[in-house]
Amino acid sequence: MSSRPSTFVLTSPGPLRLYSTTELLRLPPPAWLIDGIVPTGGLVGLYGPPGHGKSFLALDMALSVATGCPWQGRPVLSGFVLYVSAEGGTGIGKRVQAWLAHHQAHPKSANVAWLIESIAVLSDSGDMDVLLGRINDEVTDCPVLVVIDTLARCFDGDENQQEDMGRFIQGVDRLRREFGATVLVVHHTRLAGDRERGNTAFRGAADTMIFVRKQGHRLRLTNNKQKDAEPFTHVPSGHDVPSGHEDEDDDGETQDSRPKFLDLILQVDRVINSCVVRRLKEKREKSVVGLLNFLKDPHTFTELATQVSQQHWMSRKTLARKLLTLIESGQITKENGIYRRT
Repeated sequence: MSSRPSTFVLTSPGPLRLYSTTELLRLPPPAWLIDGIVPTGGLVGLYGPPGHGKSFLALDMALSVATGCPWQGRPVLSGFVLYVSAEGGTGIGKRVQAWLAHHQAHPKSANVAWLIESIAVLSDSGDMDVLLGRINDEVTDCPVLVVIDTLARCFDGDENQQEDMGRFIQGVDRLRREFGATVLVVHHTRLAGDRERGNTAFRGAADTMIFVRKQGHRLRLTNNKQKDAEPFTHVPSGHDVPSGHEDEDDDGETQDSRPKFLDLILQVDRVINSCVVRRLKEKREKSVVGLLNFLKDPHTFTELATQVSQQHWMSRKTLARKLLTLIESGQITKENGIYRRT
C-alpha cells in the first residue's frame, strides 16, 4: 500500500484525532491568558508559605483578567472569571474594594462570580454538579479563568496520597473541559522548604508552577515550571523598593549574577485597610510624576526633601538620585541651587 503525502489531513476533527507531522508543525503556539505568565486552558499552581501574599496575587490576576486591565504591565485575555474564595469568606470584599480603588475601576467592570464557601473539587462530587449547573443555567458567560483558593479547603482526602490528589486533579480537569478555562490553584508549601505541600502528582499535572515568597513588602515570584514555554524571568533594578525603604542595600550581587525572578510590591491601602499588588516600576513612575508636579514652581533641594519626606515618598539619597536622572534626561534644570522644570 502506498503512503499518503505528508501534507494530507490525516483524520477528521473530533476526539482522539490523529495529526500528520506537517499538521502538527502548523498548530498554533500556546496562547496566554496573562502574557508569558498564565497559559489559556492550563492548570496553574500558585504556592508559597502562609501569609506570603498568595491570595492577594491570585486576586490581582483574576481581577486583571475580569476587567481587561493589564496584569503588572502584561497584556491579558479578558473574560469572565469564577473565583472560589474558600478561605476568605466575605472578608475578600475589602481586598476587592482596595484593588478597584487602586485601578480606578468600577465594580460593574469586574466580570467575576464569587463563591465564598468551600467545595469538594472532585469530578463526581455533588458540589461540582451544583456549581456547574448554576453556571450553565444562571450565568450568561463562560469562565476563562477559575481560581481555587485554596487547595486545602477544596480537597477531599489526604493531600499526600497519590490516589486522593489524582481525584482532585480529575475535578480540576472537569472544570477545564467544561469551560475550556484555565484553573489557578492557590496552595501552601511544606513546613520547611520551597516545595508545595502534598503529593507530587499535582506538580506533574500542572502546566505552570509559581512560587511566591514575601520579603518585607516585596513579593518575589519564581517560575519553576512552564510546560510549553520558557519560564518567565525578570531582574529588578535593585533600588525600586517600597516607600520608606529606598536606602536598603541589595544583596551585593551584580545584575548579571542575580537569579531570575519577577518582583512585585504588596502595598497597604490604609483607607480601606487592605493591600494591593503593584509593579516596582509603577512606584518609580509615580515618584517621577510627583517630583515634576512639585517642580512646576522652582524649589531648592531642602524644600523638595521636606515635601517628599512629609509624604513618605523617598529618602534624601533617593531624591538626589532622581533629580540627577531628571537633569540628565533634560526634564529639569538646576541653576544656583534651584531646580525647575524645563
